[in-house]
Amino acid sequence: MNRNLSRRTLLRLALGTGILAGGAVIYKQTESVGLDKWLRWMLRGQTARLASPTRVALATVPSYDADLLGAIRALWRDANAPNLENARVVLKPNLVDSIPGRPCFTAPQVTRALIQFLRDEIQVKSVVVAEGTTFRRDPHAILLETGYREMLTQERIEFVDLNYDDLVKIPLRGGYAKMDFLFMARTVVEADALISLPKLKTHHWTRISGSIKNLFGIVPGVKYGFPKNTLHIHGIDAFLAELLDSLPTPKRFALVDGIVGLQGDGPLFGTPVATGALLGGGDFLAVDATCARLMGFDPAQIEILAFMAWAGLGQIEAAKIELRGASLDELQKRYEPAPRV
Repeated sequence: MNRNLSRRTLLRLALGTGILAGGAVIYKQTESVGLDKWLRWMLRGQTARLASPTRVALATVPSYDADLLGAIRALWRDANAPNLENARVVLKPNLVDSIPGRPCFTAPQVTRALIQFLRDEIQVKSVVVAEGTTFRRDPHAILLETGYREMLTQERIEFVDLNYDDLVKIPLRGGYAKMDFLFMARTVVEADALISLPKLKTHHWTRISGSIKNLFGIVPGVKYGFPKNTLHIHGIDAFLAELLDSLPTPKRFALVDGIVGLQGDGPLFGTPVATGALLGGGDFLAVDATCARLMGFDPAQIEILAFMAWAGLGQIEAAKIELRGASLDELQKRYEPAPRV
C-alpha cells in the first residue's frame, strides 16, 4: 500500500515538475511583459484547452481545373462557416510577389470561385479583394502577372491596396508585442468579415505560411515601411499573435490554397508540391495547425503556433480539432522545410 502511494506521489511530482519546466520556458520568453499578463495568457490558454473541439474542413481538389465551386461549397458547410448573408466581405489572398515557376501566391482560380460562391449563393452585400504586399512592389504589376487583373475585371470586383488605404487606429488587446495600438487599413476595419486566403507554403521565419502569416498584409506599408521590418523588432511571433487577437472584423474565415503548395526556400523561391487540397475553418490557429500536419510537420514544434496555443488564441492539438471532409492522412505530403535565417 505504501509502495503504491509512493509511486503515485512520484508520478504527481514528475508531472508537476514537467509542467513547471514548460512554464519556465514560456515565462523566460515573456517575462518582460509582467506577471499579470503572463498569468492572463496562461489562464486563457487553459480555458481554450478545455473548450469543445473546433472544426476544420478539407477537400480533395486535384487541379485548378477541378470543381472549385463545389469544393468550397462543401468546405463552407463542413467547417460550420459564419453566416455572411448581406455582409461586407474582404478577401485577403497572398499576393506577395510573382516569380515564374514559383507558386508563391494564392491562385486566382480559388479566389474567383470563392467570389462566385459568396456573391451568388451566400448573397453577401459586397466583396472586395485586398492586399498590402510586404515588399515595395507595384501591386498592379503583380495583379497582371498573376492573372488577378483579368479575373477581377471579369468578376467586376474592386481591388484595394491596403498599403495605401486610409488608416484607422485600433487598440491592441493582448500585450504580446508591447504595443498599445496599431494603424490598420480602413477597408479591413470597417468590413463585417475578413477571409484569409493564403497559399500553403514554407517560410524561413515562421516555418509555415498560412492563414495567420497572411494577416501581415493588412498592416499598411505607408505607415510601417517596407518590408515592414519595423514590426519585426517586436518579434514576429508576438506581433502576429497581437494581430490575430485584435482583429476588428466581427466574422472571419480562412480558406487555404493547397492545391499546389510551395516547399523549401519559402515564401518566394521554393519548389512546387502537388498537394491537391483546400482547407477551411474559422479558427485560424486550428487551420494552420492542420496545414502543418498536411505538410508533414508537428505544429507543437512550430514556435509561433505553440505560443499562440499556449496563449489561448485557438487550438493546435489534434484531439481538439474536428476534421471534416477529405482524409488528412490521404492528402498528407512531406514538405522540405525552409532554411532558417
